[in-house]
Amino acid sequence: MFQEIDTVMGSLFLQSGGAMRSLIKSLCLILLFSIPCTPAAQNGVLHGTVMDSHGVPLPQDLKPRIFIHWDESGMNIGLKSNVGISQDMSLETDSDGKFEVNLPSGFYDVFVSAFGFSPRCRKIRIHSGESIDFDAKLDVNLGVQKELADRPF
Repeated sequence: MFQEIDTVMGSLFLQSGGAMRSLIKSLCLILLFSIPCTPAAQNGVLHGTVMDSHGVPLPQDLKPRIFIHWDESGMNIGLKSNVGISQDMSLETDSDGKFEVNLPSGFYDVFVSAFGFSPRCRKIRIHSGESIDFDAKLDVNLGVQKELADRPF
């Protein structure tokens, strides 16, 4: 670090000798170590299972998906614990219908869907270090079921 300080200050203080450079280095170190360090915010975890109305996890061929959208509520009045994410997220479940994602603290709209099922949506609040369980039971969509039943394949 001293070498970087010497490089930056280099030509400005060459004529003033080593005493001036030592003083500048000391002042830079004092400033550097006097800046308060705050630990990075810890994420929370959202996890769950996407199931049918009977509690059976949906298989991957039905493409169960989880869409996550950050709700900026409170940001305009200084709510500092609603950090959120800048872009919406889309997740797939694993072969057991499970999902898990780390998210910064905040309010989120969580939308769960799968082929042939009616979607579910819920607003959740995640705090730093918290683990939220969100199991979504989806009902078969009768309109899709009827139309597929009426079609010859």
